[in-house]
Amino acid sequence: MGGRPGQRLMNRLGMPTGRQTLIRQVTAAVRRAICVNPIRVLGVDDWAWNKGKSFGTILVDLERGVVADLLPTRSADSLTAWLEQHPEVMVVSRDRQGSYADGARRGAPQAMQVADRFHLTLNLTQAVERELAVQRQYLQLAPSKTLELAPRQLNRARSADRQIAIQSRVRQQEVEMRRQRRQENMELFQTLHRMKAAGLKVTEMAKELGLNRRRLDRWLRLDALPERNRMQPRPGMPEAFREHLRERWEAGCRHGRTLFAEVRELGYVGCFSRLAALLSPWRQPSAEAATLLPQTPLMAETITAPGRRVSPQVAAALLGKIGSELTSRQREIVDRFKQHCPGYAVMRKLVLSFRTILRVGKLATLHAWMERALKTGIHALQRFVRTLKQDMGAVEAAVTERWSNGPVEGHVNRLKTIKRQMYGRAGVELLRARLCA
Repeated sequence: MGGRPGQRLMNRLGMPTGRQTLIRQVTAAVRRAICVNPIRVLGVDDWAWNKGKSFGTILVDLERGVVADLLPTRSADSLTAWLEQHPEVMVVSRDRQGSYADGARRGAPQAMQVADRFHLTLNLTQAVERELAVQRQYLQLAPSKTLELAPRQLNRARSADRQIAIQSRVRQQEVEMRRQRRQENMELFQTLHRMKAAGLKVTEMAKELGLNRRRLDRWLRLDALPERNRMQPRPGMPEAFREHLRERWEAGCRHGRTLFAEVRELGYVGCFSRLAALLSPWRQPSAEAATLLPQTPLMAETITAPGRRVSPQVAAALLGKIGSELTSRQREIVDRFKQHCPGYAVMRKLVLSFRTILRVGKLATLHAWMERALKTGIHALQRFVRTLKQDMGAVEAAVTERWSNGPVEGHVNRLKTIKRQMYGRAGVELLRARLCA
């Protein structure tokens, strides 16, 4: 059966009215219903027209738990215009979106703004996750097992080590996190090839190293750890002029701005900072990352399988779990990180206390928490506290008021379901009609 879904439905019902007329009647009825009920407590959040590209705004009456209205854009101006038509709004619950804070401040200066507690906790988790990403080298568990190689197996193992050491060169002057990750992968790669030379099975290596079979099979076919793939240089990338820059550098011209002016004449359209990033490693003395291993008499040797590494995301998630929610394995991980990861114990205590403050705390407790976080010397926590102070009124209201954006998130999920039922072809008027009906 041809035609659009709405038209097919009207044909089956025997309705002579056109689909556009029917939609206009439904949306008009919804608009009349919206204007009847005054809204005192408003929840605001965004929703995606096109994920990651364009967004709208959903407004929820938190006292009644129903959708109040739907805006086609996510902007401070659209929220301001809507609030000016509803002067009865006295409370605005929102996330940390800066445009909504500005729109509520301009459109409803009489209203109290309340920051959503879930988003406050999420922002703190993201802050400690960034701190743990810098300390990735400490997020390693204890070695699980030590393997012993017989002397007759060492010749093949040493040959594999020599081949890896000759062909592998560690890239100097990487950003610290990339350098740490590269070093961890190198250790795993060398251990893997030594295990292969010792005659271990792939399943045994996967169990000891905590790697999946696809990664093991790919690495076992290689003699050296592969470099990351690089995209082809474009005129906006300094890599396109690397040869010219290297010639000028070796000729003695090492002034960044002078080189920048030269490549601009050759067609470079990028910024100076990207060119400076390319030149930065050249200013440091280079060093060989691998050398031949000396010949030594064959002796018995042991291989210690490195402990499994925990990602910063998982380590940050464990910070917010109370002791009763942790499994025995998670409790062991947390205890180890407290001993070996700098600041982990302090961050765990602060994260748990912050969550408690948002549930049952007082303003004095919140301010005391902020002072303790500033005195820790942990940059991520200090930065988080500074962002809290920029929105202090809404953060304090999150502690004292009962309102939150939980019901708004539920209606956003409902909106997504309705939008998909109509194959993404509904406009804002029809979506508003279905949500607010």
